[in-house]
Amino acid sequence: MHTHTNNSDGVLSVREAVALAKERGLDVLAITDHDVLKGALEAENFSSRELKIIVGLELSTDYHDESVHILGYFRSGSGLEGFDAFLSEQRENRIKRAHKIKAKLLEHFNIDLDMGFVKDVSSVTRGTIAREIIRQGYPYTPEEIFGKMIGNGCPAYLPSTKMDPRTGIEMIHAYGGLAVLAHPVLLQHSNPEEIIAFGIDGIEAVYPANKPGDEEKIRGLAERYGLFVTGGSDFHAFGDTKHGELGAFGISGRDLEIFLNKLGVER
Repeated sequence: MHTHTNNSDGVLSVREAVALAKERGLDVLAITDHDVLKGALEAENFSSRELKIIVGLELSTDYHDESVHILGYFRSGSGLEGFDAFLSEQRENRIKRAHKIKAKLLEHFNIDLDMGFVKDVSSVTRGTIAREIIRQGYPYTPEEIFGKMIGNGCPAYLPSTKMDPRTGIEMIHAYGGLAVLAHPVLLQHSNPEEIIAFGIDGIEAVYPANKPGDEEKIRGLAERYGLFVTGGSDFHAFGDTKHGELGAFGISGRDLEIFLNKLGVER
């Protein structure tokens, strides 16, 4: 229910992600790239009785000076052209941000990135930048890059967007989608209940970074506010310790049934 491809900051193509999902025995796969629908719309063509594809995205918003991600899920890709145009503008803003991060990396860490990679991805994220730092030969791990360079509060950090969660939720609803608060366990400065009040439909309760008791706490919030729950691996790449492996985290049974019914999708 939370998977990235190389259309944003994942490493697998859509075709490869779908093949891996089938190999691992999944029966539902949601493609949720950062601020881009291209991969999800392509993936919809592979939807079958064996593997149901959900069209989705992970929308970047900003609240209390931290990134708050909203997952959007749609019954189908039909009628999303206007949303895609809006997302295109967001992507341009991300490219501008990436160049500013490059300047900060050079200033603070003497890392001079070749920015040619921005033309090869639909959405440039901090994850994309971290992988490029490594690919271009700089001797750092992803954990070091996020922990010391481009993570929240670090010298080369820049917020991903100035769109607020309410606007993001309203955009998703305007195009007939369901809005889900992604990985609330990662929020440091924002109160999930404030974001829920903006009109959230669901909340991501199952997530790789959860500590003991986190899932129960999030499910408690869902019950209190009448939300459905989702869960996913936030898969980006094999062996990525910051996220999970495809299929390792997710929802099933009654949770999945409720989600699909809300979305109006049959298995």
